[in-house]
Amino acid sequence: MNNGCNMNRRNVFLLGAGLAVITGTLILTFAGPGATPDAASPAGNAQPDKTGTHRLVIGNARQSPATRLPQELIGLEPKAPIAVDDDNHLIPDRRLRTLFDFHLANLDREPMDLVLSRLRASLNDRLTEPALSQALDILSQYVDYRLSLAELDQSLPPELDDQGFDIKALRMRQQALQSTRAEHFSAQAHEAFFGEEEQLDDYTLSKLEIEQNPALTEPQKTRQLAQLENALPDTVQQTRTRGMINAEVFEKAETMRSKGATDADVFQLRAQNLGETAATNLAQLDQQQQQWQQRLDHYQREKAGFATAGLSEQDRVAALRQLQQQLFSGPEQLRVRALDAEVQRSQTVNRPE
Repeated sequence: MNNGCNMNRRNVFLLGAGLAVITGTLILTFAGPGATPDAASPAGNAQPDKTGTHRLVIGNARQSPATRLPQELIGLEPKAPIAVDDDNHLIPDRRLRTLFDFHLANLDREPMDLVLSRLRASLNDRLTEPALSQALDILSQYVDYRLSLAELDQSLPPELDDQGFDIKALRMRQQALQSTRAEHFSAQAHEAFFGEEEQLDDYTLSKLEIEQNPALTEPQKTRQLAQLENALPDTVQQTRTRGMINAEVFEKAETMRSKGATDADVFQLRAQNLGETAATNLAQLDQQQQQWQQRLDHYQREKAGFATAGLSEQDRVAALRQLQQQLFSGPEQLRVRALDAEVQRSQTVNRPE
């Protein structure tokens, strides 16, 4: 990001989640062999139809060892029920997208066919027909939509210029994103998945336009910003408020930790602002991340020792593989290897000629 940007970027990213998608934060990435859509196994989930769109194959996908969550994600899967009507037809809503995003976020560490298999198993445990097939259809549309974002991003101008955020470019991106969504989803699913998000995006851009308008005096800007705020639907105002509270609590917790606060102090802060359930979930996530970091630090120390132990390249690679198997689960090993590859790539790029 450009340090010369004069506006409140935190609000932009809090309120502009949809625009963040198109800048690449949610674009799908693939890790490891067989990670591309074309490489799904016969028992996998994504197969191209005649148009090239990847349709999910419905089958028996009850939870098995292959589809269980990675250790670091156990207990964190969204538990909210998926909505259906009296005839057991799916009612798409934001909770369904949240479930999709929870699983698809792991695509930076695991192959696509494994992630989709796990997600299909989760849907199979929650739904029966016809809602199950309808959910799988929307999942297929959602995956195809997110894959299209990379190409879309390449065709659009950057959202930053020398002066900060380029409002015209952001508006163009917003319109392109909405058009892409309309191409991939029914009107019902589009509204359910993105309606509130798009209202927040529109609010964010309108706010920036007012703040950057040189023809307005400060009192005029204040009045127009208040009118813009009041025009937001109640549900969007509540979402915006929750997002700001979450960000403030995160910043306060980080500040407290930097000053020596205990885990109990942080839990109390979160419980007071977010509720005990959220505080408990966050504490569990903290613990899992700490355990992961401890194992990763141990791995890095041992790995550094291999480099000075006089091992042949073949023995060094074998020792690394054995160490990875001792310290990490299967999906975690993929993550560690990806981190190692990124470090090696960075060292190669930065190596003097």
